[in-house]
Amino acid sequence: MNIMKKLTLYTLLAIAAISCNKSSDPFMEDPDVRLIKRLDENMQLLTSAQYGWKATIYPAGGKGFFYYFKFGKDNSVEMISDFNSTTATTLKASTFRLKALQWPTLIFDTYNYIHLPNDPAPNVSGGTAGAGLKSDFQFVMDKMVGDTFYMGGMDRGNQMMMVRLTSAEQQNILNGKIAERMTDNNTYVASSPAPYISFKDGKKIDAAINTSARRIRFTYLGENNNAFSKTLGFAFSPNGLILESTVVYNGFAFRELLWDAAKKVYYVTNGTDTYNLEAGTMPVVPLNLVFGAGKDYTAIEYSAATLKGTLNSDFDPVYTQCLNQLKAYGYNLNLIRMMQNTDLTYTLRFSFSNTTTTYLANVVYTPVKNTDGSVKFVFTSQDANASALPAAFAGTRNYFETSSFNLSWITNSIPGSTLVLGGLVKSTNASQFFYGTVGN
Repeated sequence: MNIMKKLTLYTLLAIAAISCNKSSDPFMEDPDVRLIKRLDENMQLLTSAQYGWKATIYPAGGKGFFYYFKFGKDNSVEMISDFNSTTATTLKASTFRLKALQWPTLIFDTYNYIHLPNDPAPNVSGGTAGAGLKSDFQFVMDKMVGDTFYMGGMDRGNQMMMVRLTSAEQQNILNGKIAERMTDNNTYVASSPAPYISFKDGKKIDAAINTSARRIRFTYLGENNNAFSKTLGFAFSPNGLILESTVVYNGFAFRELLWDAAKKVYYVTNGTDTYNLEAGTMPVVPLNLVFGAGKDYTAIEYSAATLKGTLNSDFDPVYTQCLNQLKAYGYNLNLIRMMQNTDLTYTLRFSFSNTTTTYLANVVYTPVKNTDGSVKFVFTSQDANASALPAAFAGTRNYFETSSFNLSWITNSIPGSTLVLGGLVKSTNASQFFYGTVGN
């Protein structure tokens, strides 16, 4: 055999050997083949959950949502959600598909409850126009750990966790337990304006539940009189509320507020330790530690429509005087707000309107701290609207410019009201104060 024939033979044998090795070595397998194999495996996982899945997602635009999914081999999916009372009780079917993009991807390809948080119409999602709550309905199928499937949103990057359900859990969902918990929560929040958790070390932690925003703010007083605060989204479940991340305090960790149907209270557990959320009339952490630019609250708002009553403070006749003076000019007074700005100045804002237009008048103050810790408001400037009607705003300006104040929570004695109220209390007389709802 000549040299050329030998070289040809050796080349053919080498190619055959490489081909043989590639077909028997999984690492040499074609990437598309491996991806399709993973899709098949994921399809089997999704459809093998006999009682379906429970899932939670916390969109980038706010809130949190719970879902029940039951995937069929015919690419159908049945769904329930805590989006509202109707979606929590009405099973709705649509379709899904798995697609081999760069990664195995789960796509909910026909409109269902999973799409509602992403709806661009604000009146549907409660989010911003054109973006909704910036949620997802296409998910990279990351990994399965135990009974939990971890997924990442393709468009917004929101994480979704799906957990296999037991038969009992499925029945609770299908029997309307999510809707029950939503109703229980509304009743609880209405009757418990300032809940808190009292731990065995004596520390009390505020747990302010904002149902409309689906947010819970946990706040406690640390060393050196510093306030620590953490705000988390939540989703409803048949058992209570599921937080977007774990809360840890002094070795005690929890991610759910569980509902005690007999006692009508929330509680948290860690191992054998259990603590109820106790009912308070005002937050535990002092207002002055959580009020101001970059903190939990930046404004106190006196609105007759919101308060629906008065506390017989010396500010009530001041508000009434401003109201009557604006009426003489053909306007209605909507509210008076005192708020701290990012530059640490304060703005006294009046909102007033006629039959067609709402106007704002702003007076800006520089706060000066007194030796006793109280604050005096020193006039800095006012806008054109405030300058245009000086007589209407003079009484209110005089109220703030002639006294010094301390920030404090205010006991709410308005009949039938459970609003949490804060105020600016005169340093010379604790019974005299400007008050209203606290917010941003």
